[in-house]
Amino acid sequence: MLISQTAEYALRVTAQLAILDTQASVSREELAKLTKIPVHFLAKIMRRLTTSKIVNARRGVNGGFILARPLNRINMLDVLQAVGYEIDVDHCAFGGSKCGSAKPCPLHGVWRDAKESFNTWAERTTLADIKRKQGIGAFPHARR
Repeated sequence: MLISQTAEYALRVTAQLAILDTQASVSREELAKLTKIPVHFLAKIMRRLTTSKIVNARRGVNGGFILARPLNRINMLDVLQAVGYEIDVDHCAFGGSKCGSAKPCPLHGVWRDAKESFNTWAERTTLADIKRKQGIGAFPHARR
């Protein structure tokens, strides 16, 4: 299942903040460097995450971003919805306009299952899960 670059970047930056799990804010420039997201694009994403109350923005010399809620209270669906991503349950992977149970395309059953699995993952997976499952080799540059 493909997601937009914006959605991927939003997942990447929130996962990075979860892994850092710091009480200090992280600057936009540092987040851009750690996540390999262009600064101008990151600024747009962070505005949307701030508006959705997933991150808090701090101004000033020690300004930057910090997660607004505990890790276990931010799920992947929250993050995806903050940047406008919606799981399109009616989308036909075969290109049909009237795909459904009554008139399924050849991919209808497996595509429906993939969308349902993705939606379940997004609803159930929190930033606490991301931090817990980080593992060796994931975000090696994230260690402070």
